[in-house]
Amino acid sequence: MLNRIQADLKTAMLARDAGRTQVLRMALAAYKNEAVAKGLGPQGTLAEGDALAVVKRLVKSREDSVAQFEKVGQQDRAAQERAEIELLKPYLPAMVEGPALEAAVRAAITQSGATTKKDMGLVMKALQAELGGSYDGKAASGLVQSFLA
Repeated sequence: MLNRIQADLKTAMLARDAGRTQVLRMALAAYKNEAVAKGLGPQGTLAEGDALAVVKRLVKSREDSVAQFEKVGQQDRAAQERAEIELLKPYLPAMVEGPALEAAVRAAITQSGATTKKDMGLVMKALQAELGGSYDGKAASGLVQSFLA
């Protein structure tokens, strides 16, 4: 992922795309900060899962910002954050949604042997093991709650 971000940053800089350049520089800085935090140094290469986690955090932060900006009526800032999310999304894996997510949740319930809402943690753990980070946790949680008594 590091090579892809660096190559895309170079392309954005050559195209004089200021918005894309800013977002990719921020993503690269977050990647390097995570590498330093993991003890790899600024030139270190993160495992794919760690790199995805960095991008997910960046997207989540922007989603939270969109909600806050809309809450106080700053639609222009919310739109800017949404644009940044769209620039970061190509670095994330395709999300499991709709019927596929529903089938995965049902399979996780069966696999974990869950019968009540108290077993939700087991189901979510099984779902995480099966899908990794390629699903919306809130949507999955809602489905688990609706399927369990």
